[in-house]
Amino acid sequence: MIKLKIKYGNSQTVLRFPCTEKEMRAALGRIHAENITPLELYAAEVAFPEELSFLQDRFVDLDEVNFLAKRMDSFFGDEEYRFYEALKSECFDTLPDLINLSFNLNRYPLIQDISDMGKIGREYLLAVKGCLPADDADDPKYAAFGRKLIQSGNGVFTEHGLFFVDEDTPFEKVYDGQNFPPYVYEPTLCFLRAEYDGRTEYLYLPCEDEAIDKAFARLGAPTPDVVELSWEDHCIESEKWVERFKEIASEEGVYELNRLAAAVNSADMDMEKLWAVAEYAEAGDAGQLARLAKNIDCFTVIKDAVDCDDVGRYVIDHTDRYAMPPELEKYFDFAAFGEHIAEECYGKFVGGNFIYNDTDTSLLDILYQDEPMPISGMQM
Repeated sequence: MIKLKIKYGNSQTVLRFPCTEKEMRAALGRIHAENITPLELYAAEVAFPEELSFLQDRFVDLDEVNFLAKRMDSFFGDEEYRFYEALKSECFDTLPDLINLSFNLNRYPLIQDISDMGKIGREYLLAVKGCLPADDADDPKYAAFGRKLIQSGNGVFTEHGLFFVDEDTPFEKVYDGQNFPPYVYEPTLCFLRAEYDGRTEYLYLPCEDEAIDKAFARLGAPTPDVVELSWEDHCIESEKWVERFKEIASEEGVYELNRLAAAVNSADMDMEKLWAVAEYAEAGDAGQLARLAKNIDCFTVIKDAVDCDDVGRYVIDHTDRYAMPPELEKYFDFAAFGEHIAEECYGKFVGGNFIYNDTDTSLLDILYQDEPMPISGMQM
């Protein structure tokens, strides 16, 4: 976490990073700095961590601070100590330097246990290479390498351990001070590359629309439609949904894709059910798909139903409202009851399923929430 007291004019407020766009807007609103562009404000105090106190009493880019905080928030094991020791060793003092450093920690091994030459050699190589075979920890080559490291005199004793700079590992400048490098901070449904005029940004959907606005601004794109989008990765299991998402991105734009991604980004979202309901509702665009997703519990899908008899039996067996003692079933006309469900609940056979809406909210109300309803068309 990074905690700053930011100042604009005579107003000050505290902002903790990483933060959402909404939280950043709220902080800017408290000091009447909502319209500041670029987003550089005066850091009156670095409350945490003290290792970044050199950022105090200077103007800082809040988006850079936020990106750095996300990187630092994801440090694992001794990476935080390596980061701070490297910061001092290299005398870095700008946010672009710190962001680049966070991507180059393999250049800075830190050995905390120096009691064994084998551990020293292995820990050093593990830090530089990222991984080593799990079954060769006792290989004498590590002890030999550990002795070589100690004899080199290149290690520096610090409060966190023996610190090295691996000169054979190049320092890669992944952030140019303009466009952020790819970094997935939290689970993402759609990971997109956005390109314009030789520049590249990355989008992590769903996100706040303002995050997309900022990415396009960093690209220098005058309008969203001139930005070329391509897919880096996704967490969508269904290939037909992947293709539908790509169609939406191409035909309706990334903001509509983001709207749909936000609606379906839930661990308990049944994408197969949503596909069936979308066919049933003849949903045409991302907005309608998003509204169906938000109201998915309004719909019941009876899989593999072939006729109204199947429908009637399913509803009797699975709905408390229509529960029936088993001894009465032989006298009951399930097909006629299935026809009743189809008529009263606007049920339809679609794609090998029967789908109906047994709620007080009509399909039209769902499809056209906050939008004008069509004068003619479906009456549901």
